[in-house]
Amino acid sequence: MRISKLMASSFAIAGIGVAGVAPIANAEDGGSATITNQTVSAKVRLAGVDRYETSQAVSAATSLDSVLVSDKSPDGLIASLQAANDDKSAVMSPKAPSLGGVNRYESAANVALAGDADAPLVIANGRSDVDILAATSYAANLEANLLLSEPNQLGEYAAKALSELNPENITIIGGTGVVNEQTQTQIEELTGKKVSRIAGDNRYTTALAAAQVMGSHNYLLVNGKNPVDALTLAPLAKRNNASVVLIQTSCVPQTVLGALAGKHLTAIGGTGAIADNFAAKTCEQQAAEEAAAAAKAAAEKAAAEQAAREAAARAANPWGAGTPQGIAYDMLGEYGWGPDQMQPLVNLWNRESGWRTNAGRRGGPYGIPQANPGRKMASAGADWATNPATQIRWGLSYIKGRYGSPAGAWAKFCARGWY
Repeated sequence: MRISKLMASSFAIAGIGVAGVAPIANAEDGGSATITNQTVSAKVRLAGVDRYETSQAVSAATSLDSVLVSDKSPDGLIASLQAANDDKSAVMSPKAPSLGGVNRYESAANVALAGDADAPLVIANGRSDVDILAATSYAANLEANLLLSEPNQLGEYAAKALSELNPENITIIGGTGVVNEQTQTQIEELTGKKVSRIAGDNRYTTALAAAQVMGSHNYLLVNGKNPVDALTLAPLAKRNNASVVLIQTSCVPQTVLGALAGKHLTAIGGTGAIADNFAAKTCEQQAAEEAAAAAKAAAEKAAAEQAAREAAARAANPWGAGTPQGIAYDMLGEYGWGPDQMQPLVNLWNRESGWRTNAGRRGGPYGIPQANPGRKMASAGADWATNPATQIRWGLSYIKGRYGSPAGAWAKFCARGWY
C-alpha cells in the first residue's frame, strides 16, 4: 500500500516529526543536551502512539511505496530488509504475509535466496535481535543479503543457502561471543572467501562500529534495551544512507556519546523510548547515580528497620534492651522472679556499683554485683571481667541462693549496708 503525503502530514500534526523525503536533514529539533562541551541533538523524531504508527511514520518519511511486514522480531527485520532491497518501505502489521520459513533461520535463508545471488552477504547471530537490527541497517546500505547463524555453527538453513549464493563479500556482525571463530572458518571453507567481521564489546559498540564502517553521517537512534520501534528501519537507512545506533532512554553509553557529535540524529519512537534529553548523562553516570541512590535507600531502610526493632525492644523491656539493666530484666524469669523484683535489684546495684562492669578492683569487690573477689564470677564465664551479662548472671545466681530474691537482698543491704 502507499503511505500518502496526506497521511504523512497527519503524522506531523500529531507531533511525530515526519519531514518528507529527506527527514534527517530537514526537521525541527527533537531534543538536545550538552555533555562535556558537546551539544548532542536529535534533529528528528519519528514516532506514533504505538509501534504500528511509528512504523507508518518511518514509512512515510521515505516517500516509498510500502509493504506489510511482521510485527514480530526478527521476521519484521528480515522482511524490512527485503523491502529495502526492493526499493519499498515497510509497515508493521499482525496481518503481514509469512516469510515461509519454519523458523527465523529458514525465513532469512528464503529471503536471501529470493534476492540477488551475487549481492554482498551479511551474517548475524540468529539469537540476538539487536545484532540482527544492526545487521539489517548495514545490509540495507549495501543492498546485501542477510543470513542468520547459530553462535557455534552456521546452521543447516544458512549453510544450504550459502552453497547457492555467490556473494562478492561476506561480513559477520558481532564478536566471537555471538558468532564464533569456528563458524567464521566454516563460512570461509564453504565459500573460499575471506570473511570480515564488524564487532564491539557489546550491542551498543557493535551497532556503532557498523555505522562507522558504513561511514554514515545520519544516525537512527534506537532504544537498545527495547527496540520494538525499530523493526522497519532498513528502507529508511538505505534511503538516507543512515545507520542504526543504540542508546538508552535517558542516557548514552560513554563509548557511543563522542561519536554522536556532528551527526544528523533521528530519534525512533516516542519519549518513552528515547527521551528528549537522552544525552543529559552517560549511562555510566546514570548507573553510578542509581547505584548510589539504591545504596542510600537500602541504608535508610536498614536504619529504619533497626530503629523499629529497637523501639519494639524498648517497649518490651522498659529498662532498655541491651543495657545492663535491660539484660538483668530479661533474666528475671530464669530465676522464677517477676518484674516486681527489678526495682529492688536496681536499688541494690545502684548502691553497690552504679551498674558499672569495671567498678572496684579485681582482687577485691568487683563488677556490677561487687563479687568479692571478682574472680568468683569466672564460674559464670571466662569474660567475667568485662561482660555485663556474665556478671549479672553470676550476681542473680548468688542472690537466688543466698537471699531468695532481689527484694530479700535489698532488705539485707538496707539493714547492714552490704549483702
